[in-house]
Amino acid sequence: MTQENLKTTFEQVFSFRLNHNQYNELERMTHEISQRDGISEAKLIDMLKSDQRIIDSTGKNKFSAIKQHLIKLRFPLTCQQQKINPKDVFLSELKNPLKDTTVCTKEFTPEKIFIEKSARDSYLANKFKNYFPDCPTEELNHTWEYIQKNKFSLKDLKKPLVFIVNEHWDFIKPCPCTKNHIGCNYWIFNLGFGCPFDCSYCYLQQYTNFPGTVLPANLDDFFNKFDNFYKKINRPIRIGTGEFCDSLALDHITGYSSQLIDFFRDKPVLFELKTKSDNIDNILKCKGSENIIISWSLNPQEIINDEECCVASLKQRLKAAQKVRDQEFSLSFHFDPVIHSPNWEILYKKTIDELYRQLKPPFKWISIGTLRGTRKLKNAAEQRFSQSNIWYGELLLGDDKKLRYPKFLRKDIYSNMVKWIREYDKHTPVYLCMEDEDCWEVMDKPLTSAKQVESYLIDK
Repeated sequence: MTQENLKTTFEQVFSFRLNHNQYNELERMTHEISQRDGISEAKLIDMLKSDQRIIDSTGKNKFSAIKQHLIKLRFPLTCQQQKINPKDVFLSELKNPLKDTTVCTKEFTPEKIFIEKSARDSYLANKFKNYFPDCPTEELNHTWEYIQKNKFSLKDLKKPLVFIVNEHWDFIKPCPCTKNHIGCNYWIFNLGFGCPFDCSYCYLQQYTNFPGTVLPANLDDFFNKFDNFYKKINRPIRIGTGEFCDSLALDHITGYSSQLIDFFRDKPVLFELKTKSDNIDNILKCKGSENIIISWSLNPQEIINDEECCVASLKQRLKAAQKVRDQEFSLSFHFDPVIHSPNWEILYKKTIDELYRQLKPPFKWISIGTLRGTRKLKNAAEQRFSQSNIWYGELLLGDDKKLRYPKFLRKDIYSNMVKWIREYDKHTPVYLCMEDEDCWEVMDKPLTSAKQVESYLIDK
């Protein structure tokens, strides 16, 4: 149905007038149920017509009765377990999918390379110009000049632009953790922003003020900053790249990995490179080191097919991990986000089986986290990935105002994931990403503070 037809149908069938906000809420839930469950809007209207409570209601109570029925259809598992507070149901105005959106390609080729004047003679600028000799380049005083001259819209997010810069400020930062949730005292070596991959759940979509990928050319400054930073902190830590960019996606051009490995090899830290690629040629040229961890995000291949664009397959990631292990680097894995679906148990059990068929434990660590995100992220992802249904799962606003699965569902996911891992692997530390103490209770090693989590992971 068109928007106007749906509104008219609601009003005619249920004999009352909807105001703007009321209609937006009904349209939103009708759309999400219809797309997720394959139920036509007409069929949903028929289901509502059979609800005696709706038939008997009048005035404002009729709208409330319709909304409550739709909430039960929208969150069937949660409604069986608990009463849902309507304030926890995020019902933004439905927006049309974006048209003519820039999409990523398997072989990354930049449309244009922008180089800050301070980085014009850098090794990174020369690498990109040699690797893409036909790609136009433009010199900037500062990257923000591009923003001032070019109005950005969400559809341009994956425009294949490269900005080669000299970083001056954001070298090392603590990994942000949601308030009142247990962190792990991880540190981010902030080497770049933006990603040539495109995942429907990626939180970078909510940073909608800049296209392309920003890459720093001044690694020596990063290394100097780290040395000064470590003199002050002076204790074993976990630190790595891959929070705001994929650590290896463009490594065949940047050559970051070999420089990072050489620098951190003899440092009293655990340094991690996180990826969804199999771009490991530079790593295989380096001498292995136990304190250098190459880690992969893992999901079932069915989810990779539907939700992760331009990445390596599950089989390719595990094959790359085996090669890295053979080179005597350490491995870790991240099941984050775990995406709930009617057959999630089959999919993730199969993925864990495949991991342990291909690779022998122990690993440095395994993290688990469930799908979560801000309201802004859901709106952006919905416009960019109109065929994806993952944001139409049983996601409610949590205490941190992020959309999360209800706690009973998250606990069920975590307890099962740990059980399946422990069937193969008794020793690898398994921890939760951005979860509260209550959820940690289902873990085989319940922890109650970031310091405890850090010690658990480093001591192991």
